[in-house]
Amino acid sequence: MKRITMLAMAMLGVLVIGGAGAGSVSAQSHEFIANKTGKTKSAGTTAQIFKTGSGTVECTTVTGTGEIAAGKTTTHKEVLTFSGCTGFGGKATVSAAHFEYNANGPAKLEKEVTIKPEGLSCEMVIEPQTVESLSYENDSGKLKSAASISKIKAKGTGGVCGGSTEATYGGTIVGELEGGTLEWK
Repeated sequence: MKRITMLAMAMLGVLVIGGAGAGSVSAQSHEFIANKTGKTKSAGTTAQIFKTGSGTVECTTVTGTGEIAAGKTTTHKEVLTFSGCTGFGGKATVSAAHFEYNANGPAKLEKEVTIKPEGLSCEMVIEPQTVESLSYENDSGKLKSAASISKIKAKGTGGVCGGSTEATYGGTIVGELEGGTLEWK
C-alpha cells in the first residue's frame, strides 16, 4: 500500500501541474503557473499500480488536494488519497501520500506511506524519499501527469510482505486549479 502511495504521489505531481504543450520533464528550467491563488484537486485517469518483489498492489481510484499561489513556482505540494486497492490476494489499504512536486522532474514523498493487506499481519512501508520519472502535459487549463517510477525504497514487516525491496509505480493523474488554470512551462 505504501508503494501504491508512492505511485499516487507521483500521480499527484502530474495532476497538480498544468502546462502549455506536452513534454517530458527535462534538465531545462520549468515552472508551474497558476492564474490565481486557490485550491487544487486531482484525480487518476488510470489505475495506480505499485509492484514489489513481494507482490503487486493496484488502486482503482486516487484523488488529490492542495493549494497553490498565483504566479510561477517550481514546486507544488499535494496530498493523494487512494481507494479501491487490492493486493497480496485481497483488499488493501494505502495511507495518504504527501508529495512535493518539482516542475523540473522529481517529486519528494514527505511522509511515510503504509500499505496494509487486509487479513494479513504485515505491511509495506515506503519511507520519505525523492522519486524520478514524472512527465507533465498541459490539457486545456489542467495538468496531466504520468508516472513511471522505479527504484522506490520499500520495506515489508514480514510474512508475505517480505523485507527490504525496490518497487516501481505507474499511473496517470489530471490536476486542476478550482476556478482557474494551471500550466507547466
